[in-house]
Amino acid sequence: MARRGGCGRRAQAFAALSIAAIAALSLASCTSSISTHGHRLDAAALAQIEPGQSAQGDVIQLLGSPSSLATFDDRTWYYVSQRTERHSFYHTTVVSQDVVAIEFDEQGMVSRVDRHDLNGAREIDLVDRETPTSGNEMSVLEQFLGNIGRFNPVDDE
Repeated sequence: MARRGGCGRRAQAFAALSIAAIAALSLASCTSSISTHGHRLDAAALAQIEPGQSAQGDVIQLLGSPSSLATFDDRTWYYVSQRTERHSFYHTTVVSQDVVAIEFDEQGMVSRVDRHDLNGAREIDLVDRETPTSGNEMSVLEQFLGNIGRFNPVDDE
C-alpha cells in the first residue's frame, strides 16, 4: 500500500511554520527599543555635592568628568543624560532627560547646583536659510573638466 499525502503534510507543516515565523518577526519589529545616552547620575553622589563645601576635585571624584563645559567659561560643568525610545525606524521619542549644571567660583569651589528635567526643555527652531557665497555654481561635469590639465607631474631634476 502506497503512502499518500506524506509530501502534502510536509508542505502544510512548512507553510504553517513559515507563516508563524513571519508573524513572529512582524510582532518583534513592533516592539520599541530603549536607549540611554550620556552620563548616568547617581542621586546619592549628587546629594554629597554642597555649594561652598565641595571643590572641583570632589565633583570629579563623585560624578566623573562632565559631559560638557560652558561655552564661554569653564566654570560651569554639565552632566547630561537622555533616555530615548525608538518605535520605528525614524520615530524616536525622548522619554526622560536630566541635566545637572554645576557652577564653580574663582577658587574652584561649587557655588551652585541646578537640576533640569524634560519638563524644562524647549524645542529649538532651526533656521533653514543658507549663507550666500560668492563665485560661480558649477556642475560636477564643469568641475571635472575644469581640473583637467591643472595638475602637472613633478619634475625630477
